[in-house]
Amino acid sequence: SMEAVSYYAIQASSDLAEERGRYSTYEGSLWSQGILPIDSLKLLKAERGDYLQVNESHTLDWASLRDKVQQQGMRNSNTMAIAPTATISNICGVSQSIEPTYQNLFVKSNLSGEFTVVNPYMVHDLKKLGLWDEVMINDLKYYDGSLQPIDRIPAELKAIYATAFEIDPRWLVEAGSRRQKWIDQGQSLNLYMAEPSGKKLDNLYKLAWVRGLKTTYYLRSMGATGAEKTSVQESSGGNGVDLIGANGGDTPKACSILDPDCEACQ
Repeated sequence: SMEAVSYYAIQASSDLAEERGRYSTYEGSLWSQGILPIDSLKLLKAERGDYLQVNESHTLDWASLRDKVQQQGMRNSNTMAIAPTATISNICGVSQSIEPTYQNLFVKSNLSGEFTVVNPYMVHDLKKLGLWDEVMINDLKYYDGSLQPIDRIPAELKAIYATAFEIDPRWLVEAGSRRQKWIDQGQSLNLYMAEPSGKKLDNLYKLAWVRGLKTTYYLRSMGATGAEKTSVQESSGGNGVDLIGANGGDTPKACSILDPDCEACQ
């Protein structure tokens, strides 16, 4: 648990302080005042009043650790840095630390070139069900690495392998809040919103503030435009093919000042 990570990281730094000495600016720090990360919530709550909604429960003996830190000091001013690790996680074949999977199948580009990233756990589960084949690979490419539109995928797997843009970003904030109370600095917490709007962003960042998050990082959204998927049919003249847009002849949406939800007109 994050509580255990926090507890033993602080304990280890305090033991190192006894062995090698405290860091140079320890005196006057929150550590020296007996204020641990979990204690900082009380200070924040006293300042904000009801504008802080965080569970303050714990399971470990923080009182004895607090006394230990005040007696022995701390070797490190900070002991925990939580950050997404996209490129490293791709190399190691694991997920991006505190983030949900971006897509289950996609091509990533960097200075070393382009390489395909595939979720190995999803592949394993699909193989167990006999669903991993060329058709599935093509479906994943077509649907941008998402399992949701593929009918033959069981609902259970769709829930497990929901991608970053398919998860309500409020859950990312809630998870970040549960970590934050144990961490002695901020988090590089990326938020994903497929179709951002002023109202959605306002609600999301207010939630992050009320839940006690110190920081967030990037807000990632889907591209405003994308390559239109096409289908092929015989041309009327029989001499070739016509490319037909997937959206057919739908009339594009136009801005209307009569629409109260249109943010461009607010």
